[in-house]
Parts: sequence; C-alpha cells; structure tokens
Amino acid sequence: MHLHLLRRGSLNLRTRNGAVRHIDRPSLIFLPRTQDHRLEAGETPGAELVCARLTFTGPEADLLLLGLPELLIIPLDAPTGFGPVVERLFDEAFTPAFGHGAAVDLIAELLLVMLLRHCMTEGLTEGGLLAGLADSKLARALVVMHGRPAEDLSIEQLAGIAGMSRSNFAAAFKHRIGTSPGDYLTTLRLALAQQALLQGKPLKTVAPLVGYRSATALARVFQRQFGCGPRDWLAQQQRSAEAGDT
Repeated sequence: MHLHLLRRGSLNLRTRNGAVRHIDRPSLIFLPRTQDHRLEAGETPGAELVCARLTFTGPEADLLLLGLPELLIIPLDAPTGFGPVVERLFDEAFTPAFGHGAAVDLIAELLLVMLLRHCMTEGLTEGGLLAGLADSKLARALVVMHGRPAEDLSIEQLAGIAGMSRSNFAAAFKHRIGTSPGDYLTTLRLALAQQALLQGKPLKTVAPLVGYRSATALARVFQRQFGCGPRDWLAQQQRSAEAGDT
C-alpha cells in the first residue's frame, strides 16, 4: 500500500486508469492496494511531500484491507486528528537525529492505525473485517473467530456471542462483511495455515492449530480454495522468494 502526505503546495495524482486528481490543500493520500500511479508537480511551486510504501503482512492482512476504497484523499485540515501526527512525521523525516528511521516507522504505523479507524467510524469500508468490526455485535463474534479459530464454532454459537438470532446474525454478517460466517472462518483458518507453513511447521502440526482434524482434511480444503495442495503452494512461494532474491 502507498501513503502520501502533502503538507504544502499542490500536486496532480495520476492513477492507472488515466484519471487525474488535482490536490491543492494539505492532504493524506492513501492507496490501500498496489496500483500504478504517478505524482506530478502542481501549479503551486514548493510542494512538501512525504511518501511511504507500507507492507502489511499476517493472516488477517487481506481480510483487513478487503472493502477499503481504491483511493482515499483526506484533507489534513479536516477534524480527523491526523494533523499533529503528520507534523511530527514531517519533523522526523527531515531531521537526521538519533533514531530517525525507527521514529519515522513508528509514526507511520500510528498513522496507519488512525487511518483504518477513520475508515471504520466514517463508514468508508464496503465490506471485510473493518466493516464487521464497526458493528458492535458482529465485532464480538469476530473477536472470538480470530482468537479461537481452531474451535468448532457453529453459526448458532457465534450468533449467541453476538446477541442475535441465527438468521439475523447470518444476514448481518453477509451484508456487512460480504461473505457467510462459515466461509469467513474458512478463509481465516487457511490464512493462518499459510502463515504457519511459511514458518516451516509440518502440515500434520498445522492442521489441528487451525481447526482441522487431520492433515488430509486441511489439504482437501486447501486444494478446493487455492487449486493446489499445501505442499505445492509452499513450493510456489519458495520459488517466488528465490526469484525475488536474484
């Protein structure tokens, strides 16, 4: 993902579809998913800009970013609370003091958390984990799903945790998050399995950790979801990593 902060001046943002956005006020520009784009100087000279490329990894990464808009531009003079954090980031970015790099990374992480919260509270997500967490009832069920993915969690149990009837919970979950509770839990479990495989854990050890009784059961679901078995998938990841290192 890419994060651009314009503190002064103006610029033109050209995205992959050829569209051009003119930005002439201090703004936060957020592109949650990798896409080709270009920043061009605007009419006002002396633009002050900080750019960051952020990598968000972990089993929940795709679920968290799902539903975010392709492009988000937030004026820094809006009452969002971003202003003081952005000012601190600019100070650290252009001051070669002790711990400069670590400070910039930490402030960028804080800014990202604030940005994701802003997307939740302002209803800017169209689905995914953030949209679900914005609903207090669904959030209770999601916390349990992410905290105890190996448990045999039925829709009835999750509905009870959310304080809703089974039918209302299933409908609200599908509407807010964009998938059924069962499919969401499967996606989460497989994401956790992928992370564990990348860490070198054997399939027979991974299976019970993510809610499957055997390596065969996990491999069957894995094949259905990704079109290949866990070992073939892991080999593909290793080849890609080796190609990236050359």
